[in-house]
Amino acid sequence: MKGIRVVDMTSVLSGPFCTWLLASLGADVIKVENPNGDLARTTPPFKDDVSLYFASLNRNKRSVVLNLKTDAGKAALHKLLETADVFVENMRPGVRDRLGCGDADLKRINPRLISASISGFGQNGSLSPRPAYDIVVQAMSGMMSINGELGGDPTRVGFSVGDISAALFTTIGILQRLYERDAQGAQQTSHLDVSMLGCQWACLENAFARYLNAGIVPGPIGSRHPSMAPFEPYLTADRDIVIGLGSDKDWPRFCKAIGYTALLDDPRFQGDEARIVNRDALDEVLGAHLKQHPAAHWLEILIENSIPCSRVENVQTIAESPIAKEYAAFSTVSTKGHDMRFARNPIADRNARESAAPELGQHTAKVLAELCYDAQAIAALSH
Repeated sequence: MKGIRVVDMTSVLSGPFCTWLLASLGADVIKVENPNGDLARTTPPFKDDVSLYFASLNRNKRSVVLNLKTDAGKAALHKLLETADVFVENMRPGVRDRLGCGDADLKRINPRLISASISGFGQNGSLSPRPAYDIVVQAMSGMMSINGELGGDPTRVGFSVGDISAALFTTIGILQRLYERDAQGAQQTSHLDVSMLGCQWACLENAFARYLNAGIVPGPIGSRHPSMAPFEPYLTADRDIVIGLGSDKDWPRFCKAIGYTALLDDPRFQGDEARIVNRDALDEVLGAHLKQHPAAHWLEILIENSIPCSRVENVQTIAESPIAKEYAAFSTVSTKGHDMRFARNPIADRNARESAAPELGQHTAKVLAELCYDAQAIAALSH
């Protein structure tokens, strides 16, 4: 994406994750902040007075401070947008209009500009004025209703899936519109309106497919799969492992691999549907069998027989694993005389070295100079 300039007026998570993805793919991302900065700059935990939350999401970007409550600040923003290819924001619906960045304004400022808005409930509709955080969208979308322990209470997914999925859909939409503009010669690009709620519904594709077509209302089933068994964690003699059979053809090979061929003659477990119906009984007999040996014993056998399986890892064991290094799971940035490590964009150049998240307003003077502001004008805008 080298040669693509992105004006980033996002904060906290959904927008910054989207623009970090674009930056890690080579785009020149200019983060426009108000004089107080992105709220994420104040989010703990901190290392050397830098928010790790902010530092992770804002790598490879440049920071420009503009006071958009002033006419001069708005004019500078509009001048910056004249030079941009993409504009991303996740402000409350209506705010960009007050900044002179509504759809009609943007077409006048830069007709080739691709603009994208991320919000909880979209730019229009009865819910659009409402504020939203990830947990609200997980609740409203139905996501929480299918997550949690078997028969237990609805539970929030353990990471901000509402924000992250919206960021991913927005990134895809931006890339699509860039293609239409540059490869297909489109003269006008439409505004991309992404709602976190809509993105969560898309992520619930299987749950909705089952209800809309078979009347099945899914509920929390722990780590089980609704259509396959065994497909969940099991406790061995020392620790948990996960076993996942993708289809009925794996069942005979699995039973032979673990030395439990008697299961092949048990009518309760003949076929996928039977194992789903009798899953509790299957878990009981399998669980007792697997507790006879430690995890390493079973994993060696299962891997040798091409049965999908894994230890249940945590972030510490992954971070210290040689597999993480082999797959380039993390990126290193240098800041304030030391290195910091963060999760890497898995589709970015694995050899590219990322730059640290910028200090507030670190690049204001340089970017304004690129817009042909002289030193006096830059000084005036900085106060």
